[in-house]
Amino acid sequence: MMTKDDSEENLLTPAQVAKILGIPVSTLSRWRSERRELPYVKIGRVVRYRPCDLAEWLETKIVHPRP
Repeated sequence: MMTKDDSEENLLTPAQVAKILGIPVSTLSRWRSERRELPYVKIGRVVRYRPCDLAEWLETKIVHPRP
């Protein structure tokens, strides 16, 4: 069952995700073609990203300093 947070109105475009991450849209496109890195949703030919997937992915990228 979809919640409001999962609805299409809350999905992010590749341009929005690229801006958030500070990377080119072409990098996201390459990651999709290689099926690596960030999970995405495909609706027909439209590509979108769920904010929860982006948040989870970012959590895995945190580097903690050594004590």
